[in-house]
Amino acid sequence: MAHRLYLMRHAQSADKQHGQHDMDRGLTSAGMQEAATIGHFFKKNNYAVDLIVSSPAERAKATAKMVHGILNLKPEVAINEELYKASVRNFVQIATRLDDGFKNILVIGHNPYISYFAEYLTKAEIGGLETAGLVSIRFEISKWAEVSEGTGTLENQVRPSIIE
Repeated sequence: MAHRLYLMRHAQSADKQHGQHDMDRGLTSAGMQEAATIGHFFKKNNYAVDLIVSSPAERAKATAKMVHGILNLKPEVAINEELYKASVRNFVQIATRLDDGFKNILVIGHNPYISYFAEYLTKAEIGGLETAGLVSIRFEISKWAEVSEGTGTLENQVRPSIIE
């Protein structure tokens, strides 16, 4: 059975202020618009999302909440502490532990590793995802534990700057 993993970089965040922790950086107004654009893209194109998993960083959570609200999803956004400063190895561990009850999962994280992870899964040239950039990856697997290098097929790459 097909599974879909949507990998998204958080939307545009404010610059770090003096004394502010990186985790606490929120979205700019442009970032809020980017997140909304992707949420509406999902809705308009009937992309199924069963669950959103986000980094605990404020900018990622705000991105997730915006998309979640537009899609009116039932399960709350799941926060995964490991997604902040995650390496490709961390992403693989996170993906293989995803709940098999969900077939279409959106993961919101940070560059450069979310882009590296997309390339690792698909062997496609993704490049650096721009803020709120999204890739859709299809897997012909029966459970998330089967996700590994090259097992995904890149279906789509979306840049909010192009769909706005």
